[in-house]
Amino acid sequence: MEKPDSSGALQEQFLEHADIHPFENIALAFSGGGFRAATFALGVLSYFNKIEFGPCDTLSGQTLLQRVTYLSSASGGTIATTLYALYNAQGKTFEQFYVKLFEILAGDRLLENALAVLSDKKRWEKHSKKGRNIINAFSVAYDEHIFEGHTLESLIHNSKNGAHLQEVCFNTTEFYTGLSFRQDLKLVPDPEKDPYYKYGNENIYVDHAVSKKIKLGDVLAASSCFPGGFEPIVFPDDFTHRGLNEKDLKDALTLIEQTGDRDEKKFIAKKKVGFMDGGITDNQALQSMMYADGRRIRRETNFSPFDLMLVNDVGSYFIKPYVVPELLKHKGINLTGVYQLIFFVFVTGLVIACFGIHYHRPIFDLIGGLVIVIPGIFLWLVSWLKKKIVAVSKSPSGFTEKIIKLMVRYFTKTPIVVLKQMLEARAESVLMLNMSIFMKRIRQLIYNKFYESPEWKNRGKGNHIYDLSFSGDLYRKRNPPPLPYLEPSRDIKIVAQTAFNMGTTLWFDEENTNQQHSEACIIACGQFTTCYNLLSYIEKLLKSEVYHKIGPVRQKCLLYLKKQMVADYERFKTDPFFKHNQDGIDYKIPKFQPLSVKNIPFPSNW
Repeated sequence: MEKPDSSGALQEQFLEHADIHPFENIALAFSGGGFRAATFALGVLSYFNKIEFGPCDTLSGQTLLQRVTYLSSASGGTIATTLYALYNAQGKTFEQFYVKLFEILAGDRLLENALAVLSDKKRWEKHSKKGRNIINAFSVAYDEHIFEGHTLESLIHNSKNGAHLQEVCFNTTEFYTGLSFRQDLKLVPDPEKDPYYKYGNENIYVDHAVSKKIKLGDVLAASSCFPGGFEPIVFPDDFTHRGLNEKDLKDALTLIEQTGDRDEKKFIAKKKVGFMDGGITDNQALQSMMYADGRRIRRETNFSPFDLMLVNDVGSYFIKPYVVPELLKHKGINLTGVYQLIFFVFVTGLVIACFGIHYHRPIFDLIGGLVIVIPGIFLWLVSWLKKKIVAVSKSPSGFTEKIIKLMVRYFTKTPIVVLKQMLEARAESVLMLNMSIFMKRIRQLIYNKFYESPEWKNRGKGNHIYDLSFSGDLYRKRNPPPLPYLEPSRDIKIVAQTAFNMGTTLWFDEENTNQQHSEACIIACGQFTTCYNLLSYIEKLLKSEVYHKIGPVRQKCLLYLKKQMVADYERFKTDPFFKHNQDGIDYKIPKFQPLSVKNIPFPSNW
């Protein structure tokens, strides 16, 4: 059996049907998507914590959540997975985790904390090596308000206190070779060598002994610093703290040469690398889960292959089409005209000031001085900009000085409204390429590998925020659920659509939360969508070879799980918030307000 390449790509691998034990060893992947992703993850985990195994074998009384051994995440999903892994290792209850994450996600307090850090000079004296920027302000806020100073080492539990996780992976993207960087950690002892288990990838990685000392706040920041909103987080500088210095981090870092050229050798010698959002290379955190399963199948680790791999995704394959701009009238002032007008104002102000000086009229001096200031600044900026534009010709940009001057000459004669439309079209198309087309194409490629491989046919399942929304109606019509009873009710669709409509942010706007109850809808959506997809998975298992080979005890167990889920799903149809309300009341969440579908405005886009 072939080993994976440096990017983590997997060759075909196979697990016999008889070796699959449904729901006994579960892996969960959580996508990026800001607070929407973290909140959906909370709903998913809370439903896993509800369903229990019946009187079968040794699993009686355990919840599905207790059978989860692996977590993988990217970006916003990492908010939930890092906190759950920490609380699980500390022996805290699911209730404590739920309340903590619920409070973190409420409103915009985390954003406010990060901005307070950014603006406070004294706070940065404690973090002298960290760059003073937005991503590090968030990392400090994460450290103080979520993780209370804990490091990756705090996740290691050695199966004490009933902790069930074996391995976690918090994905980021490294800006050395442009691949996924797996912030991977085993939480229990593993006697096998497992040569492809790395904190990084095959081209760039950090020694495990040192990586364990990295703060969880920095791990989360590296996983969630999405392009446009944040700048890259820099290794080693931004990962230093009182217990971990720059030298130790540099010594622990390995960079494998790719080209051997002079510039690369200089880069490697400096040992400074930028990291950004894990969603850039795999927003579903799916490839890392597939990679981990491959190591298990190849017996490179003592951990068993996964029986169920669930991809929890708040992204989608949908895309908003590019709207073609309306044709403009090719009239209006151009940049040359603006320059001439401002130059005229500048000269006029200069004349007025000179008149006042010559005839000793202070009022004219004042007026002339005021008139000169803004045009003077503008003219200086134009002069500075000209020098910068010409300097581009001296860099390896592909534009010569002649071409640059030619472009400037004609662009300055083009109407400003046309230039504005050109810039808006370029900005919108670049944003669309990066945030939609590229990411969705990567999603499609990884999903195709996952769903089309015979290896994961009876073990892999998707769990998408849009599955039961109005937006998902066409897909369900073309690909009907296994049985008619799984078709969602109108109430479920309203809540799911409201959840799906939530944007990708790191806060819940207070007004939006009050009016649309976004947080509640996303949690509820995570709960009933998980119920729906687990039921769909069970229905398919019952018709597969797996069911006939697992034996009567496990068959009975599977039917017991199904019975619970069917009852829950029927209840979700009439009251999508029943589980959300039950948790809020049982866990005594401060100021919790139970909801019903009557409180939710019908989605405006439907």
